[in-house]
Amino acid sequence: MVRFGADILNLFRRSGEIVSVCAVPDGGVLPSFLHGSGWVFDGKVADIANLLPAAERSTFREVLRETGYYVFVPA
Repeated sequence: MVRFGADILNLFRRSGEIVSVCAVPDGGVLPSFLHGSGWVFDGKVADIANLLPAAERSTFREVLRETGYYVFVPA
C-alpha cells in the first residue's frame, strides 16, 4: 500500500505525439513498462495535483494507492 503525505513521487516522461507522465512513489516498484524504450526519468516532486487536468485531481491518489503508479497526460 502506498502512503501519502510527505512522500516523494518519481516522474518518468515519454515523449511523442502525446506526452505521457508516470508518477511512482519514491522507493516503489517500477511498473515493467517503464523499463521499455521511450521512458526517461524526469525528476522528483512532492505532489502532482497541479500537473493534472482538473477532472483527475480528486482521483489520482486512489489510483496510485491501488496500482502503485499513476499515468497521465500533463495539463
